[in-house]
Amino acid sequence: MRNEKQAERRQRGEDFQEELRRSWRLLPNLWRLRITDGSGLGTRPADELVITEKVNLLCEAKRTDGDRFLLSMLRPDQRTGLLKFEQAVSRNRGYVFISFLNEAVDVAYAFRFLDALLYMRQQNRQYITLEELQQGKIEAVNLPRIYIDEELGYDLKGVVELEHTTKQ
Repeated sequence: MRNEKQAERRQRGEDFQEELRRSWRLLPNLWRLRITDGSGLGTRPADELVITEKVNLLCEAKRTDGDRFLLSMLRPDQRTGLLKFEQAVSRNRGYVFISFLNEAVDVAYAFRFLDALLYMRQQNRQYITLEELQQGKIEAVNLPRIYIDEELGYDLKGVVELEHTTKQ
């Protein structure tokens, strides 16, 4: 039973990653690199690197059937990778893309991991609720659902536009 649940979770995450990959293709002037972990040791810092004219994004995608983004959803190497990426060059940003998908809701947000971490520390806890994202408690981009060649995806323009206008 536990293995089935893990396999279902993994498949939900892979579906979300595929929807994001499909969605990035709609934006001009960017380059994407999928990060793979060939060793099977879970040592990759994130799912994908996206390079645009103004900003570099290290992106980690997570999907949950709950109503919270839990810090524990990220492996320690992912947390470290997202934070160190931001420190390397001023135009780098470590982003988490979170999809809340269950019978009642189908919404997704993107936010800087650093902003989320600071907010969680302020609140003295290790999660952010969907409601807090909706209320703008941290700067996050709502990712509207769209159809791309008759398949579901997301409108990611807001992520790139936000980072083009964000002050360093």
